[in-house]
Amino acid sequence: MPARTYSSARERILDAAERLVVSRGVNQLTIEAVITEAGISKGGFFHHFATKDALLMAILDRLTARVTEDANKRAAQDPEPRGARLRAQIALAFDADKREAAAPRALLLAIIEAVSAQPALARHISALNAEAFARDAAEDIPEGRAIAIQFAIDGFWFSQALGTAALTEGQLRALRDALLALAQPEAGAGRQPRRPRASKKGGQS
Repeated sequence: MPARTYSSARERILDAAERLVVSRGVNQLTIEAVITEAGISKGGFFHHFATKDALLMAILDRLTARVTEDANKRAAQDPEPRGARLRAQIALAFDADKREAAAPRALLLAIIEAVSAQPALARHISALNAEAFARDAAEDIPEGRAIAIQFAIDGFWFSQALGTAALTEGQLRALRDALLALAQPEAGAGRQPRRPRASKKGGQS
């Protein structure tokens, strides 16, 4: 008889894996440790995740989903829909309480560590970045600016996790305001140009 599975089992595994990553580091994360921490069978684990790489990918996706959900809520309040999600990402990055809730420092450090050793994870993050670049460009944010802003946000998140940028409140506001100014849609973009009226000759159009 196949093992019974529960709808919450996948989340329970991910919760357990995140706790282990935060407490021990990603290099010490093993499938056996996750199984013990989550209190599930080996079959229950492999029903959801074929490999440790798949588990790490799911941790990253859940982390991304947390940030995206919060950013989407902020974007819905922006009166200018073009670039709203990008501006919401910027605001979220500089909101310390929200940032820590969405992406705990230890988990970000673990992701950095995992990417250096897992090519598949690096490719996955690259694909997520490409999607963001395309989304922002489609919303009339000039492509070069969209890429620069995304890289700046990533760098800021990781500098906070690593503790390598001790910015003052004034510097944080200045950086935040500079990025928000860059995240505005290009003037006149997205509007349909007016067609010139046909000249009338002899009463005919």
